[in-house]
Amino acid sequence: MVVAQAKKRLTEQLAQGGVEAASFEAWELVGAVLGKVRPSALAALHAHPVSQTQWSHLKLLASRRTAGEPLQYILGEWDFYGRTFQCRPGTFIPRPETELLVDTALEFLRKNGYVSTENNRAARVLDLCCGSGCVGLTLALEGGCLATLIDISPDAIALTQENAKRLGVHTADFLLADVLTSYERLGSYDLIVCNPPYVRSDEMQDLPKEVAFEPCQALDGGEDGLVYYRALTEHWLPNLAIGGALVVEHGAGQGSAVTDLFLKAKLSMVSTKEDLSGIDRVTRGLRVET
Repeated sequence: MVVAQAKKRLTEQLAQGGVEAASFEAWELVGAVLGKVRPSALAALHAHPVSQTQWSHLKLLASRRTAGEPLQYILGEWDFYGRTFQCRPGTFIPRPETELLVDTALEFLRKNGYVSTENNRAARVLDLCCGSGCVGLTLALEGGCLATLIDISPDAIALTQENAKRLGVHTADFLLADVLTSYERLGSYDLIVCNPPYVRSDEMQDLPKEVAFEPCQALDGGEDGLVYYRALTEHWLPNLAIGGALVVEHGAGQGSAVTDLFLKAKLSMVSTKEDLSGIDRVTRGLRVET
């Protein structure tokens, strides 16, 4: 068997198991088994032999995928903002729509002179509910920020530290804490970012089987999905410097409610951005009052 044949048969197995992007995921799995070969490079290896051991491994991985296990957990890594982050069960998986959160944060930093070759101003950034660390670590790398990353999960903090080491981030601190109960005064931050759990509790049982593999505490946002946004606006703003920005990701249909919470907290210049699917995804507000 060669790569082209393995990819074809694997695609059929995935498709029969209900995987929508079967062809794409087959390339990802074949590349991983051949030694982390990028899918873009596999076309040139279409006649490369696949051993029986490799094929048996591929069939096993495909079975895990058709059982609902996320591709990112199977591969053990996933790309976010041009970098590869480690992924594993027990931590929230980086998603492409979250790149808009990073874009919005970097836009604020650039407009305020933190990301510039003309000065050495390093912004202090607080990343709440950090998960794998993809947001806070990306900001540290892209914006030269001093980042503090917080999560309630020991697994998430451990993974974030591993990702920081792999990516060469030396300007980050890590804290194990519950954003809903640990309202600590950590100092004055120029930017607070958060991609919190925002699924309504009554929707948890209806999640796609892939999402259901992820930890509940990284998904469940309470009765109305807004419990974390209330904690942010009611208890965490004292950590935000005057002139600083709070930038959050939220789910479909939550933009208006999050905006109301921002305005109630007296944040100014509140605005919401849509993702590539036209869904309100990221809201930003500035703190201009004490």
